[in-house]
Amino acid sequence: MTRVLVTGAGGFIGSHLVERLLDRGDEVTVLDLTPPEAVRTLADSVERVRWVTGDIRDDDALRQAFEGDPEVVYHLASVVGVHHYVRDPLAVVDVVVGGTRRVLEQVEACGAHLVYTSTSEVFGRNPEVPWHEDADRVLGSTSVDRWSYGSSKAVAEHMIHGMARRGLSAAIVRFFNAYGPRQLPDYVVSRSVWKVLRGERPVIYDDGSQTRCFTWIGDIVEGLVEVGVKPEASGHAFNLGRPVESTMEEVVRTILQHAGVDLEPVYFDTEAEWGGRYEDIPRRVPGVERAREVLGWEARTPLDEGIRRTLEWARENPWWLEERKGPGER
Repeated sequence: MTRVLVTGAGGFIGSHLVERLLDRGDEVTVLDLTPPEAVRTLADSVERVRWVTGDIRDDDALRQAFEGDPEVVYHLASVVGVHHYVRDPLAVVDVVVGGTRRVLEQVEACGAHLVYTSTSEVFGRNPEVPWHEDADRVLGSTSVDRWSYGSSKAVAEHMIHGMARRGLSAAIVRFFNAYGPRQLPDYVVSRSVWKVLRGERPVIYDDGSQTRCFTWIGDIVEGLVEVGVKPEASGHAFNLGRPVESTMEEVVRTILQHAGVDLEPVYFDTEAEWGGRYEDIPRRVPGVERAREVLGWEARTPLDEGIRRTLEWARENPWWLEERKGPGER
């Protein structure tokens, strides 16, 4: 049994990780903004964890969460979603940079091993794909709000690398388009599934030719577990992704096909809606050699299979279709 703290555990990836840790027999503490009675993603596991409700920027909440000296800390708490970056970039920077700095202080004090969840957005729009773990970062102007997230995560990575060089046991993971059950309908797969099963037309940003590498949540969680248990992971950043490209339009039309519905997508003009505050990334492909060599990890679930499983789960969980709203509809 390992004492584990998970920040942001009520979210999509966090909830799946917590269940995996509990199944493994770990003693899990959760720090999340949402109180346990309101978290549907972990409804079946709430009684099996110690839950602390609070913000990672709140020192009192952090101290309470770190009581008992966790041995491993998975830091997932963040602000995620393009509409958040465009709407309130200051909050993104405050949570990601300021909050992570406070978490790092607590981790260093108790001597835990840290697993920090970063993002493929740190690479920006580097045209040389695939991106290996130490590839250059190529971002747009600081006046473009969408880069606030990738820049904030990169600053947090700099802090972690710096503290690792002075003795902190820490590793970084970068997710490449994780998808699956429970994900908020704010992302390509989850948003399209949510809309299609409600009889609404799915949305494609611009012309849909942008490519992404979609990674099944089960594969993501196995990678996280490996980073948490292998000492040789410390001091490294790992790309966790399935390096198979799909265009946004292909993904949406695959969902329509497997859902068995006849709906024509709506094309969303980002320039008209968001102007200069948003810039898209044409291709996003992970280099995963380090994950293979150090962790023995590889994402194996094909997108086609993952979409079928996501649709099946959504049909069996009407609360997700009924209670959530899409971007711009909150």
